[in-house]
Amino acid sequence: MHKVTLGFLAVHLNHENGYATEIAKRSASFNIECVRFEPTSIDPSTLTINGEKYDSITQTWKIASFSIPTFIYDRCFYNNQQASKKSKPIVDWLKKNPSTTFLGFGLPDKWQIYSNLIDSEPINSYLPETEKLTTSAQIIKHIRTNSSCMLKPISGSRGNGIIAVRQTSNDVNITYHKGHDKKTKSFQSLQLFSDWCDRLIKQQSYLLQPFLSLTDQEGYPFDIRLLLQKDRNGEWILVEKGVRKGYHGSFLSNLNSGGAPISYEEWSKSLTMKQKFLLEDELSTIITHLPKLLDMKFNRLFEVGIDIGFAQDGSTWILDINSKPGRKTFVETKPHLKDVLYESPLAYCHYLMKQRDNKGAEVNE
Repeated sequence: MHKVTLGFLAVHLNHENGYATEIAKRSASFNIECVRFEPTSIDPSTLTINGEKYDSITQTWKIASFSIPTFIYDRCFYNNQQASKKSKPIVDWLKKNPSTTFLGFGLPDKWQIYSNLIDSEPINSYLPETEKLTTSAQIIKHIRTNSSCMLKPISGSRGNGIIAVRQTSNDVNITYHKGHDKKTKSFQSLQLFSDWCDRLIKQQSYLLQPFLSLTDQEGYPFDIRLLLQKDRNGEWILVEKGVRKGYHGSFLSNLNSGGAPISYEEWSKSLTMKQKFLLEDELSTIITHLPKLLDMKFNRLFEVGIDIGFAQDGSTWILDINSKPGRKTFVETKPHLKDVLYESPLAYCHYLMKQRDNKGAEVNE
């Protein structure tokens, strides 16, 4: 098979440096050359890129100029910074380039995902009731009935920007994370809280969801992370299950918000046989149906990280679906999985190469 180039695409060149390097170290055995670049490093007049090419002999990244890679692994994470604002339209343009194949095209924002899945059985039964936030009146109506709710940024990731709202007899309290630190703020009247909400909504778009009781018996928040990828045959497989456990008093378990990874096997020892059987059955349903549904509803994906909430009443919830999942949970708890994790983008790239070659052969016949 002829040698091809796989480009690791990130908003900042050294983002996920360890991950990109581990993939590149293994690329020679797949007859793949690895480069990495930023969207803004493409010269629009010549379509050449100033980035870095991995040298398998010295095992280092070296500054290089090259054409747009045939295959691209998109690991761009966007925020409100200038580099992200410049990068996103370039990536969108790249995805339309017929000479380039992305391993996966990513997912839209959380509201679009929810809107596309809410009518799809059996997945819709695992989705928390969700509404798009347009006015503070929605929040006030919800907390008057339920005393609490969650606000999630439509385009957020890694727990950033999630806010827990609770109403007491005297005031309304909000709790959010800034990195590992938990912050709280109180409002002595609904009017003050409403004014704050209206300012928040103007800054970015939010979703409103019920506050689910997702803590273990000791009061620690946790969630279950499922990592699914397509294998060398283009079939969805479960790579691994892991658990992220937050600190006491927190409401988030994301590693970015102070959570710690533990193995699913270790965590599940605390379950009764019945609890474990029922949970495994629910997870099996999600694993079987959700990835194929996402492929059908949206554009082709290579991988998804699915965050699962397991409530004290035994209910199971899909909390988040991420098309650019991290691997820290699995690298730290299952070191033997490293080769699988780092080789999988290369193996799937091989599959796409074959698909591309077969299409080319059909056209030429």
